[in-house]
Formats: sequence, structure tokens, C-alpha cells
Amino acid sequence: MSDTNIPYAIQEKGSYVKILYMVRIPNGRIIKGAPDRETLEFITGYAQVIPGLEKTLEGHALGDKLNFVVPHELAFGPRYPQLLIEKNRSEFHFPPRFKPYIGMELPIIIEGGEGPDTVTIRELKEDTIVVDGNHPLAGATLEYDLEIVEARPAKEQEICAEWEGDSAKEGAPCSSPCELILGKPQE
Repeated sequence: MSDTNIPYAIQEKGSYVKILYMVRIPNGRIIKGAPDRETLEFITGYAQVIPGLEKTLEGHALGDKLNFVVPHELAFGPRYPQLLIEKNRSEFHFPPRFKPYIGMELPIIIEGGEGPDTVTIRELKEDTIVVDGNHPLAGATLEYDLEIVEARPAKEQEICAEWEGDSAKEGAPCSSPCELILGKPQE
């Protein structure tokens, strides 16, 4: 006979997790969760959140309140200087009378699919534009303050077949939230 009073502990893979959270750069700006904590739901083991968040939650349960720091290696990785690229303005295809601006995100296509899918304009020069392929939070340590508001085994219909790497597998049909996570269109 199992003790139903023992709370479900979040597993490395296959746990449905819902948290209320705030994340900031230590001694810096709040990135998410100001003025009120935001809600985040995900299934563990499918790279839906940064590795440092997922790893820290393992073994915790409903009601746990946590404050912790995630180093950049377990968040959005280091900043790579080689991803700062300066291109001639003529290589960009903006609509007529459109003015690019610093901070603007641009979609890009890279042969072979390796690399970022967006770049951010970092500098506008007279004849060139400098874009950055790094994630905006690359190189940043992140500080979390959160509460676990739901933790349970994920239901089969909550897991997209594509997450398992087998499109023939019977599973969730991958509605729009899955599309965003996977970053590819539905077939």
C-alpha cells in the first residue's frame, strides 16, 4: 500500500511542472516576473527550459519554494564573439522606406540548419549593419525565485511524438505550443 501523503518528486524526464517564478540577472534587472511572478509550464526531459532550471527542480515537489543561481553554462551558454557579424547594408532586404533599428530581431536562414534562427541588430553604421547571433541572455548568470505550484507525471497526450524523435509514435499531435518549442512547422 503506497502512502498518498508523499508528494510527487519531479523526475529527470516525464514530469509535468508548473511554477510561479521571477528571474533576474544577479544585482541587475528582472527579466521575467515583475511586478508579479509569471507562470511557466513544461515537461521535463525535452529541453523546453534551460538545463540549470530543470536540473535544480529534480527531486523537488509541489509547494517547494526555491531561490538559486544558474551559471551561464547551464542557461543560455557563453557569448561567442564570432557571432557578431558586420554585413553591407545592401545584403539586407528591407521593405522600401523601412528603417532598421538597434535591438531589432531579424529572421535568418542558414544552410544545413546549424546556428541561430534570428539575429539582433547591435549597431547601425553608414554602409554596414552589425548583427549578433548570440541569444540576448548568452553569457548571463540567472537568479531564480520560484514556487512549484504543480508537479505530477506527464500524461501521454501532453508529450509530442516529435520530442521522442519518432514521428510515427502515437502521441500528442503537437499543437501550437509544441510548434514554438520545436521551431519547425507542423506537417
